[in-house]
Amino acid sequence: MHTYLKELQKGFNQNTESVQKFASEIDAKEVFFRPYDKVNHFIWNLGHITFVRNTLIKLLDANPSLELFDNERELFMPGKGLMPNDAYPALELILEHFVKRGEKINQLLEVVSDEQLYKESWLKMGNEPRTNQNHVFFFYNHEIEHLGELKLLKNLAVRIRKPKKIVKFTLIKNPPSKIKDGLYN
Repeated sequence: MHTYLKELQKGFNQNTESVQKFASEIDAKEVFFRPYDKVNHFIWNLGHITFVRNTLIKLLDANPSLELFDNERELFMPGKGLMPNDAYPALELILEHFVKRGEKINQLLEVVSDEQLYKESWLKMGNEPRTNQNHVFFFYNHEIEHLGELKLLKNLAVRIRKPKKIVKFTLIKNPPSKIKDGLYN
């Protein structure tokens, strides 16, 4: 197994752990939080990278067996607009598929042949050469970009939920005039 494939496995594991942590810190309403209308919400971003993990599986396995949940393509394919919130599955369902697909990707990285990696990709996007290997790196980076969005959305939602503590200061009417050894006299 190539060293870079081992590093990719570590990266996918870290991404999975991060997503699980973010999801544990956000509630059912907050998954639909959008700071403004040009931003996709947490549930869409997670569903999208879950969908893309199937693309990674197809790149690594010449004959993959893919598992989709209801309406996955319609909700999370690139270029799809947001649907009403009630059209989306529960966070737990999407997260379950995200984790399973991450495990499958790491299993495939363990056994993928050089022939499969260096083969011309069925995807007709990105820079030449369009090999499966190059597309695996592209989609790994794509996942990390969405990971940043998930973290930002989670952080904003949590900060709005937990208002900052207000610290009150009292002005001293007659402050000491001298400081000796770092202490007021």
